[in-house]
Amino acid sequence: MLRRPGGRGQGPRARPTGDRAAAGRRLRQDRDRTRAPLPGRWEVRVRVRPRVLVALVALASAVAQAFGRFSFAILLPSINADLLGSYAVAGLVGTVNVAAYLLGTLLVSAVAARVAPATLIRAGLAASTAGLVLAASAGGAGPLAAGLGLTGLGGALIWVPAPGLAGSVVRPSRRGAAIGVAGSGIGLGIVVASALAAALHPVGGDASWRTVYLVEAGIAGVTLALCLAFLRPAPGRDDAAPARPRALRRVPGWVGLAGGYAAYGLAYSVYTTYLVSALEDDAGFSDRHAAAVYTLVGVALVFGGLLLGPLSDRWGRGRALVVGYLGMAAAIAAVLLGAEPFAALSALLFGLTMSGLPAVIAAHLSDSLTPREFAGAFGRCTLAFGVAQLCGPPLGGFLAESAGTFLPAFALAAGVALAGAALSVPVVRSAAGRGEPVAGARR
Repeated sequence: MLRRPGGRGQGPRARPTGDRAAAGRRLRQDRDRTRAPLPGRWEVRVRVRPRVLVALVALASAVAQAFGRFSFAILLPSINADLLGSYAVAGLVGTVNVAAYLLGTLLVSAVAARVAPATLIRAGLAASTAGLVLAASAGGAGPLAAGLGLTGLGGALIWVPAPGLAGSVVRPSRRGAAIGVAGSGIGLGIVVASALAAALHPVGGDASWRTVYLVEAGIAGVTLALCLAFLRPAPGRDDAAPARPRALRRVPGWVGLAGGYAAYGLAYSVYTTYLVSALEDDAGFSDRHAAAVYTLVGVALVFGGLLLGPLSDRWGRGRALVVGYLGMAAAIAAVLLGAEPFAALSALLFGLTMSGLPAVIAAHLSDSLTPREFAGAFGRCTLAFGVAQLCGPPLGGFLAESAGTFLPAFALAAGVALAGAALSVPVVRSAAGRGEPVAGARR
């Protein structure tokens, strides 16, 4: 029986359900594009390229670590002469900063499943900016400790989720490179802080440390404004995906990964604390020569993540970790030779591994976890690192004082770095079983 076109069950009037749904989606999208923004809205609704997001994370990382943590060591001689008058008091102030950083790490681990990484980074930038302003205006040890406590807390809120967010906006085959770029901001920040201190001290004398902190606070404020406007996940990414319970245990080789990061913390703290003293007291370097060698560590920090991160995309995370820890052990052992060019080569190699290894660790976590899961998991790994970092200087100092030389302290640090390489072998095996990212593969 013939039916009239457009009649029941056929014809143009009986549109499929899928077409109606697609039309509805297009209508809603058009409506959203023309809707006026809500009053008081901070975010600018424009599409942000992944490379811009990674650059913002790098800038935030500089505020978190270089300005909020490492600047104190750079400015310490001036701060001590102008305000504190005691290195014992200065040590207590520095301890407040480290303790606040560990507290912030615990906080991020606790709230990461419920709070977006971008929100944590913005909150950390606000705390760091306020802390830098407070430190710059401090009239005594108490206000200075309060300011550096805020920068320590803010540094953890920024840095713990930062690599995961940077890695989430690129293809897996570029994840190590993206996280390496994000981490390179720390090295650049240290270079900026050192340059500011060197340029301002001849003009302002010992009081110039306040100006350095004020300039850093201004940079932090600009970074906060940029992140309020533009820092959010790239379209189609999984930043808002719910966090699974016990996410760290879902990472292949997680025990060796966390143990290796703890070994890194102890070895790194001994090397950075006693390098200058070892070169001056054991090797007979002048103070300027030893300081110049230490500066090479900061220069190499800029490039470590840029080098080892992309290499981990090609070689695999586990292999890059083993090579990095072996390089760190070699760099520490070279100090024991007590002569040039080994001291300079030691500083350069150590700086590369110092920034490169955390980038690879972060990339390995990011391969298996969403950004929210990453923040909690990286926070737990950072706790292991932080505890070991606290143990390194007193242990190294005890060994040096007992032996009358820094040789046993650096031998211990080199051995611990070798242990980090051994602990990373299970990461190689686990990664081989599941397949590592391959450079050039679009995944």
